[in-house]
Amino acid sequence: MEPIFITTFFNVTKHLLQMFFQHLPTSLFTINPQKFKSYPHYTYICVEICLKKFNSKIMKRKIAIAADHAGFEYKEIVKNYLSENFDVQDFGTFSTDSVDYPDFVHPAATSVENGENELGILLCGSGNGVQITANKHQKIRCALCWMPEIASLARQHNDANMISIPARFISKEVAIEIVNKFLSTDFEGGRHQGRVDKIAFC
Repeated sequence: MEPIFITTFFNVTKHLLQMFFQHLPTSLFTINPQKFKSYPHYTYICVEICLKKFNSKIMKRKIAIAADHAGFEYKEIVKNYLSENFDVQDFGTFSTDSVDYPDFVHPAATSVENGENELGILLCGSGNGVQITANKHQKIRCALCWMPEIASLARQHNDANMISIPARFISKEVAIEIVNKFLSTDFEGGRHQGRVDKIAFC
């Protein structure tokens, strides 16, 4: 086929993706289609690269967040902070009116347990109530974190998939640092994997 077909195919693909996803920057598609002219499957390669770049920009990690009335203010701060780069599902509460934390923690924990959300963030006054509630779920490992280093270790050594934050005992800035560490740290596996495997009682 003529090289002109490559250029045309690429431009059509680019146009369709941008038409359906108008918020994507044009720079996302800075690929020179001419470099594919020597490949027998250049059309496939062109689309594959477009989609890989597209997915890297669009596929946001899904995070659950929940709090009681004592954690509501910090929940809103954390949610707003994460909203640009993460898909945050807010399970409430949605005001400072007094509530029972299990009503909000159980749905959030269930969403992490069943894979709907990758990780979860819980907030209350001390962090204890929401943590205890979340850990009633068999597949949840919720760590109480009051400093960033604890959040890192919770991920590295314990493969924590949720954290609880004591909103009445730390600053908003520290809360954000904790969240950053939690979301940016990976589980180390190795000797820690065997220990984590023994956590579940049945």
